[in-house]
Amino acid sequence: MIKNKASKTVRNFVALALAFGLLAGCGGSGDTEIKSEPSPEPAGEPTNEPVAENRPVIVVTYSVLGDIVSQLVGDNATVTVVIPDGQDPHDFQPSAKDVETMNNAALVVSNGLEFEEGLEEVIENIANSGGEVFMVGDHVTVRKTEEEDGHSHSHGDDDDEDADHAEGEDGHGHGAGDPHLWLSPATMLEMLPALSKALSAAAGTDLSEAEKVLTTELEELDKQITTIINGLDGCKLVSGHDEMGYFADRYGCEVIGAIIPSLTTTSEATAGELADLKKLAQKNKVKAIFTGLGTSPDIANQIASELGVKAVTLSTHYLDGATNYQEFILRMVQQIAEALG
Repeated sequence: MIKNKASKTVRNFVALALAFGLLAGCGGSGDTEIKSEPSPEPAGEPTNEPVAENRPVIVVTYSVLGDIVSQLVGDNATVTVVIPDGQDPHDFQPSAKDVETMNNAALVVSNGLEFEEGLEEVIENIANSGGEVFMVGDHVTVRKTEEEDGHSHSHGDDDDEDADHAEGEDGHGHGAGDPHLWLSPATMLEMLPALSKALSAAAGTDLSEAEKVLTTELEELDKQITTIINGLDGCKLVSGHDEMGYFADRYGCEVIGAIIPSLTTTSEATAGELADLKKLAQKNKVKAIFTGLGTSPDIANQIASELGVKAVTLSTHYLDGATNYQEFILRMVQQIAEALG
């Protein structure tokens, strides 16, 4: 922009010159390229566009995991997140550009365990072609569920109904185990050494010091959560879908049920299952209904209204403005504690 307003004639002359310059560039050789600078990203968050520098590009599927990767690699690599914040990782479908970015990455980091359902084929093709892929689910103690044994997470006592809904409305059984491993910092700590090693190889530098720092911070985070939850008079959870298992197992909470009784939001609940959930919630005197991405807010609000409790929206699948993983987890825990306190 020309800021000098002293002469209208000068402004017009300069504008005309710029216009002719741009036109000449457009009509010139194919080597001419007009580039636009991306908007600066908030500190601590991975970028969604690779930086044009001579650094390896590490592609991560979703933002929560992307922040862990960013904290480890620092300025030694460019971290690119495929799934935009706010989109459901369970049903995200990649564009051709997303696939190209993943194919050209030095390393692709994913959750695994059938979490990124729309990216599974792409990731499998990269691995089969000799590309470097790190799946977090391969490096943690995976939480097994009834769903893997042919039983659903139905809220009722009817075994036949359980079997009928075992794989959800669209056949997603998630036999690999519970994919929501990031909701327990202790589980993230379990995979950290292997992730640090893979990132060190991809970035071409030793990240052991960054690993030590992050390990200390996650251990402290784990202690903070334990203190907060232990200060509650019971921790009974009704969630949007079956996502709170790792968290509940680690911190002594009890999962009463879920609005979508499945590990994936691509499934649906039946009217009977919702009625059963309401009965269980009343029986267990739950104090809140927790909901989030992929769950109908109307249904959550209706159930909460009928029970006379709060409907609380949790961000469990993406950073949603949090500056890092630690803040993301603490915000969720504080919301839970406030609702159950």
